Amino acid sequence: MVARVVSTAPKGSASVFAVLLLGLCSITAAGQKPLPAAANGETPPVRIDVVVTDPQGRPILDLRPADFELLENGVSKPLTAVELHPLPRAAGDVPPIETEADEKRAAREPGTRVFAFFLDEFHVSPGPNTDRVRQALTQFVDEKLRPQDLVVVMKPLDAVTSIHFTRDRVLLHGAIDSFTGRKGDYAPRTRFEEIYIGRAAAAVGAARRQIVTAGLREMTMRLGELNADRAALVVFSEGFPRDIPAPRGRVADLHGVVRASSLFHHAAYTFNPAAADEAAPPADRDRAVAMLQWLASQTGGRAVAADAMVAGLARLSHDLDAYYALSYQPAHVDGRFHPVEVRARRRDAVVHTRPGYWAPLGGEWRAMVSSASAAMLPMSRRALRRSVAVDTWVGLIRDADGRARMVITWEPRSRGVSSPQAVAVKARTTSGTTLFDGRLGRVGSGSRVPSDSARFEVPAGRVEIDLTIYDMVGKVVDTDARDFDVPDLRSQKRGPVLLSPEVVRARTLRDFTSATMDPDAAPSSIRTFTRADRLLIRVPAFDVSGAAVQVTAKVLNEWGQPMRNIDAIAAPPGDGMPQFALPLSWLVPGDYHIELLGTNATGTVKERVA
Repeated sequence: MVARVVSTAPKGSASVFAVLLLGLCSITAAGQKPLPAAANGETPPVRIDVVVTDPQGRPILDLRPADFELLENGVSKPLTAVELHPLPRAAGDVPPIETEADEKRAAREPGTRVFAFFLDEFHVSPGPNTDRVRQALTQFVDEKLRPQDLVVVMKPLDAVTSIHFTRDRVLLHGAIDSFTGRKGDYAPRTRFEEIYIGRAAAAVGAARRQIVTAGLREMTMRLGELNADRAALVVFSEGFPRDIPAPRGRVADLHGVVRASSLFHHAAYTFNPAAADEAAPPADRDRAVAMLQWLASQTGGRAVAADAMVAGLARLSHDLDAYYALSYQPAHVDGRFHPVEVRARRRDAVVHTRPGYWAPLGGEWRAMVSSASAAMLPMSRRALRRSVAVDTWVGLIRDADGRARMVITWEPRSRGVSSPQAVAVKARTTSGTTLFDGRLGRVGSGSRVPSDSARFEVPAGRVEIDLTIYDMVGKVVDTDARDFDVPDLRSQKRGPVLLSPEVVRARTLRDFTSATMDPDAAPSSIRTFTRADRLLIRVPAFDVSGAAVQVTAKVLNEWGQPMRNIDAIAAPPGDGMPQFALPLSWLVPGDYHIELLGTNATGTVKERVA
């Protein structure tokens, strides 16, 4: 768990998504299928894609497994598979893409390349820079795309449900021609911008960074859902500093894009249409360019400047034409970043790959994988959005009979007369069965509304959650729509499982004592606390075999080094959920982690959850 301790009032919270790791299972020159999960279910194989060329950029296609060396954290690892992926040429006509099933089928066919073009109109200047994007992308579509390729062109304000891949060149040209850069132009052009962003330059700039980051994450997850053999996220943008906070303390976080890219094994290529001599403060320009370079380097892509856009797009095409997929068995599934270096034992070989991979969290892996060949969860077919007015927390607990119960809480991002006072929550299955319909007050609101948390039984599968947010006089101030995928908690493999912990925030000793005896104490939805707070950490832990799970917890510093163990305290009567007491007064302001370890005779699982 990532927590921030500060000397001010609460700020924003982080978000988590679970993703699946795919790989290869044979040494061959053609064909692909996902790597099965490891026999012990804990350490799935890792796949690293590698582009190998000679110094002139021509692909080298005759390397053998013995020609590669892979080092993780500086330690050489034996390769379990090395597979050359040359692009087979499609023969004859290819069918059009008309349905979602067509997209998935086509994406997994040998010879199909998938391109997701993200045109960041918020961070591209009008005029020459916009023209460069249109011209380069139009030339790419006309000259480099092949009949079998799948493409989508997306802009920041496009709906998630509009992410549809196509082979229709007319549609692609229409989307490209409609692109217009808006950098420096803060006038709203849609009702959404007018209501939720406003006109103040600082607020608009921060909101735009957040919108672009969210769009990139959605695009990355969509590519992952397709499970294409070869895919690339292609970003046209002049960039923005990735360390500038977004509205109300939320940080526009691109790490989610990098992590998903790692697990779905596709790269991000960034194209900056701004000329190097454009009039802009050097510090701002350098930080924006650094963001583009960072995103490309962390995902194994390439960062391309304005004077090399055509050549860069050609390089992108060649990179997807032929590459090697290396797989090996890692030692841990710990949710951490592991640096990886790949070397080729030929003097003329130039190796291009990502700098490492993000391992999935143990609990994420066990909750998401129930068989050797796990399928991706379906893409939502409704418009999803996150409210800018509240922070919401959604978690699961497991009852004694193995049924899942969902927990929902919320807190306003601002305080005062006009801040949100109540939220109407509706939860249902995708078939329309209502699971919960009621109003909630914010965490700690007392008796003004019926409850400050919703707790209800949910079946395995997708749950659709809709929030309507009201102010003090009952006026609707915002809405929120999200999906939550519930795993089948009765069909997990033997071994300990940790679900997302509930973090209860208490501001007084009396409140803390009361919370320790209340199994329904409302979890906080934020992850920024003051040194005066006391945290009660409740950890849903189970093993389908019925064996007890021993849970321990410790505080780590921002570099992941242990600081001290967290004291366990007795659970409320009849509850049995492990819980821990963590006062924050001994910590100096900064970032910290809470590491949880679940163990029993059948295995061990470690969690760091946001």
